[in-house]
Parts: sequence; structure tokens; C-alpha cells
Amino acid sequence: MENNEVAFLERLCQSMVNANSEQEVISILKKAGYWDNQENWRFYGDIENNFSVIGNQQSLPEAAIVEKMINSVDAMLTRECLRRRIDPESSKAPENIVRALETFFRISQGNLWNINPLSRTELAENIKFVATGRKDSPCYSIIDAGEGQTPKRMPGTLLSLSKSNKLRIPFVQGRFNMGGTGVFQFTGHNNLQLILSRRDPEIARYETDETNEYWEFTIVRREDPKEGRKSSTYTYLEIDMKIPMFKASSLPRLPGVYPKAYDKPMNGGLS
Repeated sequence: MENNEVAFLERLCQSMVNANSEQEVISILKKAGYWDNQENWRFYGDIENNFSVIGNQQSLPEAAIVEKMINSVDAMLTRECLRRRIDPESSKAPENIVRALETFFRISQGNLWNINPLSRTELAENIKFVATGRKDSPCYSIIDAGEGQTPKRMPGTLLSLSKSNKLRIPFVQGRFNMGGTGVFQFTGHNNLQLILSRRDPEIARYETDETNEYWEFTIVRREDPKEGRKSSTYTYLEIDMKIPMFKASSLPRLPGVYPKAYDKPMNGGLS
């Protein structure tokens, strides 16, 4: 990958991270020549009729956000398992979430009240809910320091539907590989969602994935029915038929002191 291309992709990513409205994001993508070019958009889950699944998740936005937070908790538990070089699907992995919390975070009986307030605060710092933009049309970000993904893995994990990614991991709450899509229908007129991730560096050093040092990002959008389709469909951005990616040791993605929404470095995880 040429240095100019990498620099462009990083700037494109950062500009969308800092955008606080759909129109800002659409304007950025139109200027770059991607929004109206159908060749840059891939069906979410590689399923054209994906609205039948995505459009039938949570009926309330509050429940949809909770599902995203649960996914972040799962990512944190999986991170700790992989950092110990334990296969999450193996018999060596904790048999349930309570045992995982005891093993990975020393939380007796899996109850947060069994650790002191300082420890609870430190643990809570791993998952952040950030609101930016206008009060009447806010932009919400959920940021976790979990396992993170790689560009190579992303189409089969964060951008997939109904796969068995969590089915055999006994200590996570997610099961069906679709609940995280429930927020889409509540995210503005075009249902835009930015996904940004990088593999946790402590996990990456034990893996052979050649893309595990890269940040990857994409935008999910809803497309209205067209060309004979009877329902909307969800697609995500690809550039040159692959997930956009670039190398950087960290990104200024974590909230700083008000009014700096994104100031502190993030070196892995999911946003």
C-alpha cells in the first residue's frame, strides 16, 4: 500500500470520526467520490435481503444501545481470554460469565459490588459512551478496549450476520450474531454508522494475521429500494474491493477534557 494512499485513508477516517451529522459524513464521502459509486458498497453480511434480519431486531432505541454495550462487555471478556492465550471455545475457557469475571478481573461471584469503587471506576474506563453534536440530533459513540478486529477478519465478524462467531464461547452473552445491527434503524435518515477497529496489540503479537497492525474502518448505510428490490438493504463501504485500512500506533479517539470530544490516544479495540 502506497504511503499517499495510507495517508489519504487515515485523513478520510479522521474526518468521519470528527463529523457530527449525517450530512457531514455524506458530504465527505461524496467529495471523495464514494457515496454515489455503487461499486464501493458491499451488502452487509453479503446478503442482499438483509433488511429482513436487520429491520426486525429491537423495537426501541434504548434496547438497541444496550445490545451494543453488551457486545462491548463480550469483547472485553474475550480480550482477556485471548491475552492469556486461551482459545475462547476450548475447555480451558471459563464455563460462564461469572467464572470469567472471577478469573479475568478478580470479581468475586461476578458481582461488581464485591470490588472497591476505585476498581469499578478503572474497569468502567474500558467502555465509553460519548455524545457529541447538537442536542436535538446527537451523535453517539460506543468505544471499547476489547479484543478488536483486523481488516481480514472484519467481513466475517463485525460485518456479518447469523454466523457462529459467539455460539461456542460459553462466557459471552451474545449468541446470534445480529443483535448489534439493531441500532441501524434508529441512526438518522440514512442509518449511518461508522465502525473503526484495530486488534488489541497484546493479542496481535501472538497471531499470524498480516493485517493485525492495521486500523480498519467503514460506514454502514441503508439504501432505499431500487432496481426492482421490494425493501431497503444495508451496505457498507469498501475501497478497491477491500475494507479501508491504514497503519498507526494510536488514534486520538478517546474523550479528553471538555470540550475536547476526542483527544486521548486509543491503540486498539472498537469504536
